[in-house]
Order: sequence, then structure tokens, then C-alpha cells
Amino acid sequence: MKNLLYITTFIALILGCDQTAPTNTDFDKGLALFEKNKTIANESFNLFIAKDLDGMMDLHSEDLIWSPASTTDSLSKDEFRAGMNEWMTEFDEFKFIDRQFYPGVDEDFIPNGSVRTYGTWLGTHKSGTETVTKYYSVLEFNEDGKITADLEYFDVGGVFDQLEEAQIEE
Repeated sequence: MKNLLYITTFIALILGCDQTAPTNTDFDKGLALFEKNKTIANESFNLFIAKDLDGMMDLHSEDLIWSPASTTDSLSKDEFRAGMNEWMTEFDEFKFIDRQFYPGVDEDFIPNGSVRTYGTWLGTHKSGTETVTKYYSVLEFNEDGKITADLEYFDVGGVFDQLEEAQIEE
């Protein structure tokens, strides 16, 4: 009887090891969509650095919802364009270092195609002052691969504090 139990357990282990784990197709599809959208997100940051405002706007949908770090309001694509133009006008150069991209997930923790981005923005203001700020954003996309929501979180006041402090030191 004891040997029969050992043999049965051994056979069960062999058969159990022979089976491959089922794939979670929703998870895999969501992860593939994240990878596609991560490329678009990265390109958007690169276009901002290159000060290619038109190219950057082409990656955003016409019904974009922008939630900038400076307000809790949801703003339009036109307001997003004006805001990005202002940053590009006020700063001679930007770098976005330590970029990290992570998938956003739905309520079941399945990747949903959105992209969460962490990094550090380095800026050189037109006055020559250099700024550093940590950055986090969430980008959501439509079926066409256009950004439909751009939710940004960083210390805007801290950037201006750095500019003001440099001005006082002069």
C-alpha cells in the first residue's frame, strides 16, 4: 500500500511537470500594448527635448486631457500645446535621465496599455541656471496609439525656487 502511494505520487509529479503553465492572454495582450505605447511615450519625451512641438502634438489625440503638475484642472490639447511651448521658450535645453517605464494596470492588475514614467528632468534655463526635478507621469492611449490623457506630477514650484535662488546668488 505504501509503495502504491509512492508510485502514484511519482506518476502525478511526472504528469504535472509535463504540462506547461497556461498563458494569461489578457495579461500578454496588455503587456504587448504597453510595450508599443512605451515607445510612443519615449518618443514624446524625445520630441519635447528636441523642441519639436508639432511632432510632439502629433502623438496626442485631439481630445487630449492634460493634468499638469501645477493645477488640479484638466486642460485641453490647446492648453497643453501652450504649456509645452512656454517650457520650450523659457529653457534652452532639457535632458530626461533615469527614465523608467512601467505598465499601468486595470482593477484586476492586468496591464491596460497605459504607461507610467519616472525620471529626472535636467533643464538649462535661458538665464543659464540649471534645474533638476524628479518627474512622474501617467499616459493613456487610444486604439490609434495617440495619447488621450497626460497626467503629470513634479514639483513645479521647486523648479522656480531653483531659478529664484540662482538669481539671488548673482
